[in-house]
Amino acid sequence: MSMKTTLRAAALAVVLSGAALAGVHQTGGAQATFTGKGPAGFKLEGKTSELRVEEKGSAVVVAVPLGKLETGIELRDRHMKEKYLEVAKFPEAVLEVDRSRITLPADGQSAQGQSTGKMSLHGQTKDVSFSYVIKRSGDTYQVEGKVPLNLKDYGINIPSYLGVTVQPDIQTAVGFSFKG
Repeated sequence: MSMKTTLRAAALAVVLSGAALAGVHQTGGAQATFTGKGPAGFKLEGKTSELRVEEKGSAVVVAVPLGKLETGIELRDRHMKEKYLEVAKFPEAVLEVDRSRITLPADGQSAQGQSTGKMSLHGQTKDVSFSYVIKRSGDTYQVEGKVPLNLKDYGINIPSYLGVTVQPDIQTAVGFSFKG
């Protein structure tokens, strides 16, 4: 579940590519979320306001500390972090995107697109596709990104509690702003 959050954060990292990324300075609040579905309309949502965006060579890296994810129910959070995500062993979800794969808009404009990057989660690294929207106002860029994930692809056991099992496909999203 927190993988969704990580993927969203990764999508945001992808949006940060381009010349404006030199000297990226994250500003304002940030959010990473995940949404999972189960039987009979069951919906599981988690979020965190903690994520880190940084440059690494020619790549933009978005990292989400999985220990900070919250679903609103303390017992569920503990199970998610200890049993499924194993945050003691795998503390972060990380999306790495080559800056050349992101289009940054001109001042007063927005850009949207789809791209690819590498998602690292639960000790596994996989190629992922993501979508993004970037809006620019002066030297500030507002980024929103979405990354669909399948928990099985990362060796994560499918969450199940009292007969309610979450589907392995989850949606992750991130939102943040930066000055470049």
